[in-house]
Amino acid sequence: MIKRLSPWLAHPYLRILVLLVIFILPATVMRLALYVVHADDFSGLSFGQVLVAFIVGLRFDISIAVMMIGIPVLLLLLPFRWSHHRYWQYAWGAFIFVAWILFILLMVMDTIYFGQVHRHIGSEVNTLSNDVGSMVSIALMEYKTALLLFALATSMGAWLWWRLLRPIPAHPHSPWLRLLMLPILFLLLLIAGRGGYTGKPMGVGEAFFSDSLAQGYLTMNGAFAISHALIEKEPPVKSFMPQAQADAIVQAQLASPNVRFISPEYPLARITVGDMHKKKPNVVVLMLESWGALHMDAIRHEMKLQALGATPNFDQLAKQGRLYTHFYANGQRSIQGAAAILASQPTLPSMPLLGLGMEQNRLSFIGELAQSQNYQTIFLQSSDHGSFHFDSIAARAGFKEYRGAEEIPNVHEHPKQAKTWGTWDHNTFQEANKLFASAQKPFLGFIFTSTTHTPWIIPDARWNKFTSGSDRDKFLNTLFYADWALGQLMEAAKRDGYFDDTIFVITADHANEFVEKSEHVPNQFHIPLLIVGPGVKAGIDERVGSQADIIPTLIDLGGWSVTYAGLGRSLMDDTRNADRAAFTVRGDVMDWITREGWVSHNLDKRIGTSPALAPETANTLELKLLASYQMLMQLQLNNRFMPVGNH
Repeated sequence: MIKRLSPWLAHPYLRILVLLVIFILPATVMRLALYVVHADDFSGLSFGQVLVAFIVGLRFDISIAVMMIGIPVLLLLLPFRWSHHRYWQYAWGAFIFVAWILFILLMVMDTIYFGQVHRHIGSEVNTLSNDVGSMVSIALMEYKTALLLFALATSMGAWLWWRLLRPIPAHPHSPWLRLLMLPILFLLLLIAGRGGYTGKPMGVGEAFFSDSLAQGYLTMNGAFAISHALIEKEPPVKSFMPQAQADAIVQAQLASPNVRFISPEYPLARITVGDMHKKKPNVVVLMLESWGALHMDAIRHEMKLQALGATPNFDQLAKQGRLYTHFYANGQRSIQGAAAILASQPTLPSMPLLGLGMEQNRLSFIGELAQSQNYQTIFLQSSDHGSFHFDSIAARAGFKEYRGAEEIPNVHEHPKQAKTWGTWDHNTFQEANKLFASAQKPFLGFIFTSTTHTPWIIPDARWNKFTSGSDRDKFLNTLFYADWALGQLMEAAKRDGYFDDTIFVITADHANEFVEKSEHVPNQFHIPLLIVGPGVKAGIDERVGSQADIIPTLIDLGGWSVTYAGLGRSLMDDTRNADRAAFTVRGDVMDWITREGWVSHNLDKRIGTSPALAPETANTLELKLLASYQMLMQLQLNNRFMPVGNH
């Protein structure tokens, strides 16, 4: 094969053409792999839509290829004698090979990530460096065979690539003609890299050229998406309407009988006056790693789905409290869930996350609000100390005591051996119980678990209930274990005498990768919310809610008198339940989810709606979504969530 290509490879222009084709070919292969491996995400596409996605996707493949190797290609074509020396040709050829391997690796990573969040990697790539150690450890454990095969393929590819580079083009007889051609080639590469000759370079948004979100995802090149996320410097500040109109729309959405907005300058800040004579309950918030709603039988029963048997303790506890069956995470990553629960603030596309700048704003953190009501505050995470910067976040959020995995004693009969993602949930829950039982009352406790995070390890065979060996069953086994640990915490709370005086808020950081019918956008964010405790009426609640509603709900249940700012409304407020919505973010796409339906927007245009949603309803939902984005963006840019001295 290489011998047949030798005449081509000895010709300077044909040599470049062959290298470009070889460079771009894996992109089409990876697009096919994405389509096959994640078939459920693309099941609604017709053959014609798939074909168009592959054709249009070539624009993105060529664009990212030129971005990576355009300059080296031109350097290979320089018409000088020294630039035709084998060392020069081999050096830049090797550079192109390394770029090719990186290109393939980025697409493979993106394809794996797509299976977890049902979209390409977005702006969150800028935060992945915070937990490189854990991610490398997980990769070595979960993908050891794949990594070995990739290394072998890279070695074989290097040998073949060297064979391709061996024919060195002869020095041109007319160097000046080649020199004149270089600006033309540069212009052609520039047009290809920009995705066309229009005024604005092609961006991620151009992949969503139809009303099908799935078609847009199939069109997009994963390496292109990652590279654009990495080079974004400034957040996209968009204005969709007069600011006063946006503020009024959001305030109308959040209005409640027992709250009062305090100032037009701080349009999200409001004051509530609680019962000064009411005994303040303890509060425990559990942010459970990857607990998707449809893996809890108590919720599956309401959705008329077959039971799984993975969460018997949660299901039993649900009979004692209020179970919200249409509750949603505000994002797809743990740190986004933390921002929404700890501060009632969704994370906006391309804006700083909590721990990376968001906390510089005057936010209403739950720990600070609790301290103003004389609560002791305690924060525990099962993952490693400082993972996601949670040690700093806990302090900023008003928690006086903090424990990471390294500070949590092992009380399990089988210590966790794997050096990934912290300690067993049972250890964390038992340490939490010890701290809660001895704490000054009232107290606020926050627990973030980790056992249900990949690589889905269980302590021993007792929890090996699901035996197919699939990743889903591995996850369900860790869920079965974590549910047992949750039950042990509740038993300990009853034994140590604080259960009856405590409001337990049991929810998740985000949904998981094992989403059923992922093309239905709300399913990608569907998580449980169970509230158990004094003043909470037991039963099933079908109103829409999100993590941002937790702080206002706890303010109501606790009878707190506070001033706070957040994009949430108390779930104890029974007025206007039909108007409730969840603001969700997935990469650079935002959604507005209601009982009527949902709309999706990428800050350039609406890119999706729920099936059969009436046009006028879609317009109304889109207006509320954009108003919420615009208000939050302006408040974050100008640090106007709360007045000075009230945070």
